[in-house]
Amino acid sequence: MRITRTLACGLALTVAGTAAVAHSCEHSGWDITTKINGEIPPGEVKSLVDTSIMADTITSDGQRLVVMKGTRKAGTRVGIHIHKFGGHTCVLSGAITDFVEGLNPGLYPAGTCYYMPPNTPMTAANLGTEDAVLIDTFILPPGEDTITIVETCDE
Repeated sequence: MRITRTLACGLALTVAGTAAVAHSCEHSGWDITTKINGEIPPGEVKSLVDTSIMADTITSDGQRLVVMKGTRKAGTRVGIHIHKFGGHTCVLSGAITDFVEGLNPGLYPAGTCYYMPPNTPMTAANLGTEDAVLIDTFILPPGEDTITIVETCDE
């Protein structure tokens, strides 16, 4: 079964199986923004494609573990967002430039991983010519969203 969820800002998320990642244009108390470190990040705002949930389970300590795989098409980026509980991304192929508020942009080629700090506005862009395959990992309380989009929805 495939589930597609279309957002008010025109983004769509398609996952196989159950919907493990919830995107929201509601800012949950965060200021709506279009900038990271005072600049509009490069790349067209688009959802990941070819997404799949590799794991969505409750761990022995009661936390939820979500592991998902997806492809970030060349020239695209995710909308500016936060991860309330942080997370990790590993780049399997291609390269990703991570833009995080308060930090310099980081370039992560295939075979590297990066940490996504909690409650920090960020975006990840594929500025290369090759699609990038990613694995995202989140540990969070059951019932919590893995991501909250805080970029304006009137692109």
